[in-house]
This record gives sequence, C-alpha cells and structure tokens, in this order.
Amino acid sequence: MTSSSARPVALITMATGYVGPALARTLAARGFDLVLHGIDGDATMVGVEASFADQRPALEAAGATVVTVSDVDLSTAAGNATLVSAALDRFGRLDSACLVTGVIIVGKFLDMTDEQWETIKRTNLDMVFHGLQAVLPPMVDAGAGQTVVFTSATGGRPGPMTSIYGGTRAGANGLVRAIGLEHAADGIQVNAVGTNFMDFPGFLKASGAGRDPERRARIEAQTPMRRLGTMDELAAFTSVLLDGTSRFQTGQFFDFSGGWGA
Repeated sequence: MTSSSARPVALITMATGYVGPALARTLAARGFDLVLHGIDGDATMVGVEASFADQRPALEAAGATVVTVSDVDLSTAAGNATLVSAALDRFGRLDSACLVTGVIIVGKFLDMTDEQWETIKRTNLDMVFHGLQAVLPPMVDAGAGQTVVFTSATGGRPGPMTSIYGGTRAGANGLVRAIGLEHAADGIQVNAVGTNFMDFPGFLKASGAGRDPERRARIEAQTPMRRLGTMDELAAFTSVLLDGTSRFQTGQFFDFSGGWGA
C-alpha cells in the first residue's frame, strides 16, 4: 500500500556491508526513511558485516521507517525494479539512491579468465546501467533527486594488476558523469564516488592487508595520508551528496582514496 512519507526516502544497495550500515545510520539521523537492500541473515555470513536485524533498532530509534529487501539480482533490470517498487509502494517517493556496485577482481591481465571477465562486466557495469535506469524515472517525475554510484578510484588511475577491474570502473565513471549531465536540467544530481585503501573486509582480503600486519603497513604507506579510510568517514562524505543540502554538483567523479588517486 502506498503511503506518502513526510520524510525523504533513501535507497541503499548492499546495505549489509561496505559503507551501507554507516550510511544508513547517517541518513536516518538526518531525517530519512530507508529502503535497504542486502544479504539478510547472520552477520557472520560471507559478504555480510551487519545484518538487517543488527541495524534496525538504531535506525528506528533515530525515527526512520525501514524497509528491507534481499535476494534480488542487482545486475538485472528486474532486480533493480523490485527495489524501486519497494520504495514507491511503501512511501510513495524516492528522493535519494546510493548504488553500491561491483566486485574486486585483480591479477595479471593474461591470467584473467572468461568467467572473471563476465563477472566483472556484470557487477561493475550492468549494476550501474540497470540501477540508474530504475532509480532515475521517479526522480525525473518529481523534478528532484540525488544519486551516488560507488565505483573505484582505480577507475581514475590505471595501474598494473587492475586491468579488467579498473577498466570497467572507468567505464562506469564515464557513464555516471554523462548521465549526470544529461539530467542536470531535471533537477537531479548523479555522481560517482571511487574509493581505494578502505578499511573493510573486501579490500583487506583482496590486498592481503587483513592477514599480514607488515603488508598492511606497506599498503598504508602507498597513500599520502599513510592510513586506510574508515566507513564512517566515507558515509559522512557520501551523505552530503545524498541529503539534499548540497545540490550544485552533478556528473562528477569524486576520488576518495587518501590522496592516492589525486
């Protein structure tokens, strides 16, 4: 049943991991109702850092109504349509969307397999395409809205061992920037945030920093700030692009990597 919400509504994908939990808390504190997509269940599951059950009490204490959706394929049009329908059916509006996309696959280019190539295209490009096609129409109809797509800082700085990962991320950055300009006159902001050197399980596993303190120290030394970024810092940065308080930027790629991608 549709019930128009007096509070703005934000959709966050992959909200049980990465920046999702921190961003949900930040937006709830700023007066948003939330539609959260993620892998439901125990927070010890692979890919899950905070289950919906873990998150809900704090979000509701901040005044947010929370709708959760799991088990949808974000690399398809149907999966993304399900998420948007959940927002419109419950709240009658969609003001902001944070699309967390992609998987990390790194290694020598000549060692990459057909399966890895198909996976990287599906998660790093198809998720962006179908996600934006789903969330933008209600914002166009409303004449306002903010969308952030998470990509990677490697999409702005090519390097060895990141050929198919950084290459597809660069493609996603280009797509976001063009779409942002295309819809600027509609009152909508579409921006990309590309991260690297972040303190979360995906990066720690891919880089080996989670297993070896000496390796972590060497990796941290690659950033001008000599440390990894936190999810709370990333949520604070991203929320400014989503909460409607700063609307004079669109079609941009924002590097968030401790100065590495500058």
